[in-house]
Amino acid sequence: MNPTEKAEVALNTRLDRLQTNLRETSSDTARQFLFQSLVICVGLGEALTNYVKQIGEYAQMRYSQLKQTQTTLTAEHAALLTSGNELLERLKTNPSDRGILQEIEGAKRDMAAIQKTLRRGADSLQRDLAPSMAMVEELAVTVRRFGEAGERNELKRVLETVVEHVGELYRRQPDLPAKNLIDTAAWGKSAVSEMEQTSDFYEAYASAGYQVVRAIEVMTLAVSQSPPVSADEISTRANAAVATRLKAIAERLASVNR
Repeated sequence: MNPTEKAEVALNTRLDRLQTNLRETSSDTARQFLFQSLVICVGLGEALTNYVKQIGEYAQMRYSQLKQTQTTLTAEHAALLTSGNELLERLKTNPSDRGILQEIEGAKRDMAAIQKTLRRGADSLQRDLAPSMAMVEELAVTVRRFGEAGERNELKRVLETVVEHVGELYRRQPDLPAKNLIDTAAWGKSAVSEMEQTSDFYEAYASAGYQVVRAIEVMTLAVSQSPPVSADEISTRANAAVATRLKAIAERLASVNR
């Protein structure tokens, strides 16, 4: 299995365990934390899938931009080639015409420059996609570890790792309107502190899971068609995305269990 499939298995295994615990517990408080954890696990799977989907949409957008440029440059190259062939025909009748020779050399340079630009465009597309695509496997591993976590120290490591993922993507992702928008050290410290203040493991689990979902939403924003330009915008949009996702899941699960 690839890392994404392993993450899915880990989440599904955790979901089965949570559902069993929900059926067996008689404590309202325990039920609340278990249900929150259930919602988080479903949300994590959806958020990871959406991140991969957003990368695909980003790739299509960049390819469309590149294709437009390529079409223009290819037409220019064809025109230069036609002009060059005409110059060669003229040169056959007047081999010593230095003006024609200079025009031919100029056309060659222009065609070589166009070919170089086309190659650079293809390389640029690969570079643009590389950071976000590289994070898919790393995120999947982190989600799997969250699904398998059985103690607070494991949750702490997951939080620290996922915040590092966010920082790395925002440092490496090209074409972002601004860099260094996220204080990952402060975020990680705050998330761990909040998780450690909980009294129940599944309260801690839900707390940590919320931050992991939020981290993936923040990363998804980095490859959106309109990436955020400020820390406030990141926070506002990510929080709204998480709230919308988790609310919809909670309502769906609640309706099933009625």
